[in-house]
Amino acid sequence: MSEWHPDDRRALRNILILLGSFFVIVQINRSAGGVLANYLGSHRGLSPTDIGTVMGAMFFASAVVQLPTGLLFDRIGAKRTLVAMGLVAVCGIVLFAVAEETWALVTGRFMIGLGHGGVITAVYLIAMGWAPPDRVAQATASLVGIAGGIGGVMATAPLELLLSEVGLTTTFLVVAALTLAFTIVIQFTVRDGPASGGVKRDPETFAQSLAGLLEVIRMPELRRIYVMGFCFTAPFMTIGGLWAGPYFTDVQGLSHEQASIALLIMVVALHVGTFLYGPLERFATSRKRLILSAVALEIACLGVLAVWPSAPIYVAGPILFVFGCVAPFFVVLASHARGFVPPHRAGRAITTINLAGLTGVFVLQTATGGAIDWVQATGGAAETGHRIVFVLVIAALALSALAYAGQPEKPAGD
Repeated sequence: MSEWHPDDRRALRNILILLGSFFVIVQINRSAGGVLANYLGSHRGLSPTDIGTVMGAMFFASAVVQLPTGLLFDRIGAKRTLVAMGLVAVCGIVLFAVAEETWALVTGRFMIGLGHGGVITAVYLIAMGWAPPDRVAQATASLVGIAGGIGGVMATAPLELLLSEVGLTTTFLVVAALTLAFTIVIQFTVRDGPASGGVKRDPETFAQSLAGLLEVIRMPELRRIYVMGFCFTAPFMTIGGLWAGPYFTDVQGLSHEQASIALLIMVVALHVGTFLYGPLERFATSRKRLILSAVALEIACLGVLAVWPSAPIYVAGPILFVFGCVAPFFVVLASHARGFVPPHRAGRAITTINLAGLTGVFVLQTATGGAIDWVQATGGAAETGHRIVFVLVIAALALSALAYAGQPEKPAGD
């Protein structure tokens, strides 16, 4: 086990508190889909397809930006990349706040995705710079679990209240102002690692950096991890982050206020799970078995609801809570990938996993939005549309897990 100097431990704690505060604001945008889906449908008259496109645009942009930010992380460092992209996110939040047309809402969410697409990877890399290897996943999971949970909670019932009281424009202009303030503070207070031994940047040319990226993408040892990455966030963001709100109102018969509370509980589950994956990853004998067990539980939960979408809330609620707890296995998958690449290529490997995952969010959110729209257009029952959502997510999980099952636990020769 690596030695961890007390000064470095204290410095990382202070950095994580600041980054955690920033991540709270980021998570409001990431987790607001369920509340915004109801708001945009009832107040702006958007169709399910339009809602799926608006919400999915952020995740599509986050996917698009993964490879460029992977290069930036490894060339200029995590802090500088985080700050530069944060300014892009601020512009996107402002545009989303003042948008009147669907195209402007889509563009605003797209810019938010560009700006915030690398936040979790930046946190992971900064933790790598300050903490011993055996503590990185736990430090990252703690931040994402606690700060993300707070932000996720704020994106449910509190956001519903704010939207009803002051509207979308004022709410998101405040979010933009907070994002800008934290970005400025990060610029002047955060470092990628200790001054005496921080992360050393390989003085690569751009051509060498690009070649290194292509090398990481083509690594056969990582291909199955990338396939599993398609589902590290897409299942929850499609259900808990988008269609759970309409599911609770249209199928379960809850009011918008009650649905926002149900979404809050799901988000709490997500971040309880994120927090727990830190120590689980540290002590698990097999990262692959841990991930495959989580996927099996996700499939089991969604399988019940696919067969019985109108299950009473006292049945559906606990099922979705368990689903939320087991869904966020990103830190385990990232740690699995990190064992196959040298430290100076870690940023590129992790952002490639993010590329797969965020592409999965866009694909599943858009596909499920089209499915619900089709059911509505043909006069089908609301529960039929949500049954299709559950089935599509199950299919994605099953196919990804089937490919990942053949992944080696460690590089050959270790």
